[in-house]
Amino acid sequence: MSRSRFTWCLVVCFTLALSLHVTAPRAYAALKAVDFPGATETDCNDVNKAGVVVGFYVDSAGVQHGFSLQQGHFKTINAPKATGTLAYGINDSNQVVGWFTDTAGNTHGYMFAAGTFKKIDFPGSTFTNAWSINNAGVIVGTFIGTDGLFHGFVDNAGTFTQFDAPGGSVLTEFTGVNNKNQMTGIYFDSSSIQHGFTLVGTNFKAVNFPGSGVTATDRINDSGEIVGLYGASSSGPFSGYTRVGTTYTTVLFPGATETRIRGLNNAATLVGRYTDTNLVIHGFMGTP
Repeated sequence: MSRSRFTWCLVVCFTLALSLHVTAPRAYAALKAVDFPGATETDCNDVNKAGVVVGFYVDSAGVQHGFSLQQGHFKTINAPKATGTLAYGINDSNQVVGWFTDTAGNTHGYMFAAGTFKKIDFPGSTFTNAWSINNAGVIVGTFIGTDGLFHGFVDNAGTFTQFDAPGGSVLTEFTGVNNKNQMTGIYFDSSSIQHGFTLVGTNFKAVNFPGSGVTATDRINDSGEIVGLYGASSSGPFSGYTRVGTTYTTVLFPGATETRIRGLNNAATLVGRYTDTNLVIHGFMGTP
């Protein structure tokens, strides 16, 4: 029997169309909870072609650890000399990216593969988050600049490029990159309102779940499907969503007080987190 604790549940979905052309929503027959054994919190953040899930958990002492989950078996990921480690992205070669905090309180991105950690720091920054990696090894994320603001970045074989959402944004974060180098993220506009976005080449498009107050766009797969979360305000509670074409579908973990979708693969397997009625955070995954 797997060490992971799985609970199969039905998914409740509804669809909002943005135009007269409606793409049929993808139905998820069931979701399953994912809990790292003994953890007080489990977050699932990404999943690759083979179904390997990465995320992080919080132990009984309140320390964060990254993890990978393959065929029911967990492996802990801890960066050397770190006070906390989080795993956020994985590609089909099992290269994992995320970030960790060192003993001086600085936050560094990392890439972990074959037992070896590589630190990722945007030049001159003491705060870097690596969110996602594609099969070509292109890494995207965010860093805090000397201006004290969050900026997006692309790391292509060690060459860093900064990106800021147009229109006077006060925060930009890249959260996903697919194998076509199409990217997703979030930005705060000049009024500090949070929006999701996609970036395809130089074509920047804001993503706003219809009727919501705030939207985040976390990942994009090679077919252009995106996932993320939305809510009435930045304090939540949040609901997960997928968007195929122009059709948004809300995904709610049954009985949860909040649901966030964090990742998906090309087979449209979803991963994320939900909060139960006791305010405990659990990871989850689901296949169409």
